Amino acid sequence: MPRGRHSLEPTTIRRRRLAFVTAPLVTLLAVGLGITTSGFGQPDAPTAASGNVSAAARPSNDVPEHEERTLGTSRSAGRAPLVDHRVPKAKGKLWTTGDLDLRVTPREKSKTVGLVKSDKQIAITGRREGAFAEVLLGKETRWVTAEYLSRKKEKPEPEEAGTSDQPCPDGSEIESAIQPAAVKVYRSVCAAFPELTTYGGQDGHGEHVNGQAIDFMVPSSDVGQRLADYLYANHSQFDLFDIIWSQTIWTIERAGEGFRPMEDRGSPTANHFDHVHIMVN
Repeated sequence: MPRGRHSLEPTTIRRRRLAFVTAPLVTLLAVGLGITTSGFGQPDAPTAASGNVSAAARPSNDVPEHEERTLGTSRSAGRAPLVDHRVPKAKGKLWTTGDLDLRVTPREKSKTVGLVKSDKQIAITGRREGAFAEVLLGKETRWVTAEYLSRKKEKPEPEEAGTSDQPCPDGSEIESAIQPAAVKVYRSVCAAFPELTTYGGQDGHGEHVNGQAIDFMVPSSDVGQRLADYLYANHSQFDLFDIIWSQTIWTIERAGEGFRPMEDRGSPTANHFDHVHIMVN
């Protein structure tokens, strides 16, 4: 049959048939690929309504939001802490009844920066911390042992008063075993306190080993306190190293602290409630 002007060539017909068959397959393949790759697509561009800017959209030189908050400057930054440098006003004056160490803080192991002598008036601020009282020295404050501050000036017994070189009644046994300096203390206490009848001298324990210590057994706490006060008033004359009475101790090495509390040793005798102990240097 002769082909007309508009007749299709066989080749053209075959192409159209092939395109008709493959077109749906290509469409299906494109749709499938779109579904499987949708999770990896680029995020939508931010809109003004959403107000959210993704990390990908933020410029590289932006500071993350959480860092902006932490790096912000506080209104109080750079301000120096408020410190009250005013000198406390004196609340009055008290008398010292012993040589007292001047402490930087109200603690037993505090650094000491001086000494205030006995029988001196010293200004106080009224503050107390445990066993210590705050005192005022010019424009500085220090801490001292509160127990040795008094409203009235004491009149201590002169050091030489009550001392004696006369042997004690029936004291030869004790004197033969103690040091000469201890003998002087022993005889003076015998003369000043005739109510005492029992003593402890040299033996094999503690400070008594070398004959430098004496125990004065007391009939009452009143006598014991008077004896401790007498020994303290004469500690220079007697060249004492320590005095122990009523679970407290005074030592020449820490004289400025006065009588300090001691640990509980378990019994009245071990805690020195029934006797006064001394040791000479």
